[in-house]
Amino acid sequence: MKQGEMKQGWKGMSEEILEGVAQWREEHPRATMREIEDEIDKRLSELRTKMITDTANASERAKWGDSRGVQCPDCGAKLIKKGKKKRVLLTRDGREIELDREYAVCPACGQGIFPPG
Repeated sequence: MKQGEMKQGWKGMSEEILEGVAQWREEHPRATMREIEDEIDKRLSELRTKMITDTANASERAKWGDSRGVQCPDCGAKLIKKGKKKRVLLTRDGREIELDREYAVCPACGQGIFPPG
């Protein structure tokens, strides 16, 4: 995903969040400060998760390209690419993000590796 596409997606989601919070407030005129804070945090957490996912998936470090010269960090053997795999991670606030990565395996020690970033 290109930077412009990411920003447009985030902008659209941001606008939905702003509209949603305003509508929620109209529907909950007697909400306490805690309820307001919880609702806004929940909605912003969705945007945060999307931004983390998009940014990580767009990272150059997520792509290995040609695996020649990519070595196992443990034993130094040349890694063998096994194609793209999905990896699910949790953010600090417990939301799942899904990363698409080239996966490789070390033929010498058997370690499976996803590129970082």
